[in-house]
Amino acid sequence: MNYIRVRVAVMLAVSMLCVVCISTLVMSYLVADLVDKNFRSEFTHRISRLASSLTFDGSSAVFHLSKEPIEGAPIERETIELQDSFKKAGVPYEVAVVDSPSGTRVASVDFGAGHITWPFPDNTLPAHVWYGVAGYIGLITAGVLVVAFFAAYQATKQLRFLEAMAQAVLADGTLSRVPEEGAAEIKATARALNRMGDSFKRLIDSKMRLVAAASHDFRTPMTRMRIRAEFLGEDERADWLHDLDELDRIADSAIQLVREETVSKGNELVRVDELVRKVCGDVISIKLPVEVKTVSSAIVQASPLALTRALRNLVINAATHGGGAMVEARLEEGVVQIIIDDTGPGIPEESLSSAFEPFFRVDPARRQLIPGAGLGLAIAKEIIERQGGTLTISNRPPTGLRQIVTLKLPSKEAALELAVQPQSA
Repeated sequence: MNYIRVRVAVMLAVSMLCVVCISTLVMSYLVADLVDKNFRSEFTHRISRLASSLTFDGSSAVFHLSKEPIEGAPIERETIELQDSFKKAGVPYEVAVVDSPSGTRVASVDFGAGHITWPFPDNTLPAHVWYGVAGYIGLITAGVLVVAFFAAYQATKQLRFLEAMAQAVLADGTLSRVPEEGAAEIKATARALNRMGDSFKRLIDSKMRLVAAASHDFRTPMTRMRIRAEFLGEDERADWLHDLDELDRIADSAIQLVREETVSKGNELVRVDELVRKVCGDVISIKLPVEVKTVSSAIVQASPLALTRALRNLVINAATHGGGAMVEARLEEGVVQIIIDDTGPGIPEESLSSAFEPFFRVDPARRQLIPGAGLGLAIAKEIIERQGGTLTISNRPPTGLRQIVTLKLPSKEAALELAVQPQSA
């Protein structure tokens, strides 16, 4: 059955069985060979000792006893154990186990009339036996680890699409679709995620339509109010028209924000230096203070109209709220940064995180002094992120605000591919 749990269970069972069988066969061969070698060595040694203690006379043989026990260092534990064994068996002779000068262990038995020596087996396991046991355990451990990691990889590699999906959020904030293939659990998860993504997209589209419709319908009562304001007195009419102008700007900005939320990343090559100079020139033409500093030459992939709107919003924001804009563009590693500084009061540190929220104002009292709907930064950020870039803001010492637009430079292959495509007018 096409279930992950069945695959993992079968894979682990078969793999573990193979590891144990192979390890057992290898160690059985090594241990059998070791036992065989020990038997041959001990048997040969004992026959050699027996032959050196006998004198043959026809079919008869006579043992030769030594007058003195063999020299060597006594081995206490083996001697005591062998003496206990003699006593239990009723053997009335003294026995001692020693390490002979030749390096072998021998048992020396005192028969009264003399001594006879006999090879005594060394029951201490040699080092290579322990190496074999360690190798056996190590082989099983290594095999189990390899099998476990392989099984885990095989079982979870199809789940990596979850990570890929989380990192592949589309420019409009919706989720990319997941291929519905693989094991049954993977297919079910992919279908659920795709349904969630579709519902999320419908929700966002509905929100956008609602905002756009509300902003559009907002103009009808505003038009009636503007007509009625014409019948008011001079002073009162000016106040009414000022408020209506601000409502117009709010409606226009809301509609623009909705439009930007439905615009995808551009596929044209844009010269950043030319774009920056054009935007600064447009803002200077409306009598706002702008200084163009060093502008490096760079090309990015973006929508020229959308990027122009975003930069114009940022430059105007610095020129109006910051007392003047200072603009520069410089190349960094793989990116181009457009830096817009001003010398205004900046934004309180506790409010920086809220600066990109729609209708944000540092001081609501300034609404009447400086025109604007408070959507400039929100719109600019939306545009720049849809072009694959980032917008960050920070306060600069001693006073002022710094806005940094970071755009990725296209690869040579992408730039060449875009260069041969027909550009939009």
